Amino acid sequence: MFDINNFRALIASVDRATTNQEKGLSFELLSIYMFEHLDGVDVTEHDIRMPSEEIDIVLWNAQTEEILRPWDSIILVECKNWSATVGAPVLDNFINKVRRRALTTGIFVAANGVTGGFVRGDGTDPGAVGILTSALQDGIRVIVITMNDIRTITSLDDIRALIKKRYCGLYVHRVI
Repeated sequence: MFDINNFRALIASVDRATTNQEKGLSFELLSIYMFEHLDGVDVTEHDIRMPSEEIDIVLWNAQTEEILRPWDSIILVECKNWSATVGAPVLDNFINKVRRRALTTGIFVAANGVTGGFVRGDGTDPGAVGILTSALQDGIRVIVITMNDIRTITSLDDIRALIKKRYCGLYVHRVI
């Protein structure tokens, strides 16, 4: 059962983290808590280190949660608790992890979002947002969730609404 007090404690843990390892682990644990309480979603693996790459979180999606029915049965989640926005190469690397596994959906949790003028509205530098639009043309849909998004969550319904908003936003170029 989703408990807002536990959720807030995990946010506080992210805020208190000082080392890169603490920042990464606390952010992953917060993300796990957020997703594992959705109906039919289980975290099957976490912090997987392979010779050539890492995967932060692997979700099993039984597709019983209404907002996740159009999603793959396996969903990769990448977590970046960086003090700056994440750039195109890092997001492209994640999209390629999704692609190499013949998946079409993923979640990119970036504390401070991703780069790109598209997000700021000036349209000057597509940055990471350009990578998301390009991936969409290949049938790969990756949503971005920020720490500001997470701070507004007070219930599972808020998580559902956020996922729905981000997923639909991909199709009308409102990524964040």
